[in-house]
Amino acid sequence: MKFPDTLVIWGTLVLALLLTAAHLPAAAPEVLAWIRPDWAAMVLLYWVMAVPQRVGMVTAWCLGVLVDSLTGSLLGQHALGFVIIAFVGLSMYERLRMYSLLQQALIVFFTIALARLLGFWIDVMVRGVSWTPQILLSAVTSAMLWPFVFTLLRALRRRFRIA
Repeated sequence: MKFPDTLVIWGTLVLALLLTAAHLPAAAPEVLAWIRPDWAAMVLLYWVMAVPQRVGMVTAWCLGVLVDSLTGSLLGQHALGFVIIAFVGLSMYERLRMYSLLQQALIVFFTIALARLLGFWIDVMVRGVSWTPQILLSAVTSAMLWPFVFTLLRALRRRFRIA
C-alpha cells in the first residue's frame, strides 16, 4: 500500500510552519530573529519545483495566509510573497531541476529576498517602518541551508515515491 502523497507534502509544509512559529528563547539575542531561515518558503519552493502539478499558487496562498496568522503580520503579506515565490518556481521548474545546488541556492536567495522586500514595502506603507539591511539576512541563511533542505526533501520524496 502506497502512503498518500498529499499527506507527505502537507506534512512537510506543516513542519515548516511549526519551525516558522517556534519561539526563540527570551535570552536569545535579537540577531537570531533576523537570521532565522524562511522554512515555509524553502519547503514551498522545493515542492513547486519537484511536483508542480500538485503544488502551485493556491497552495502558496494558503500557506502564506497561515504564516501571516502564525506570525501576526498583515493578512496577505506573506501570502503575496509566497505566490511570487511559487510563480518563479512554476515558471522555471524545468530549469531549476537542471541547476546545481549552488545555482539553486542563488535562486532561493533571490526569490526569498524579493518576497522579503515586498513584505518590507507593505510594512513601509502600512506601519511606516524604516529600512534596515537585516531584512535580507533570512534570505542569506535560507540560501545557505537550501542544499540540506533540498537533499532531505528529495530523499523523502524518493522514499514515498511521490511523482
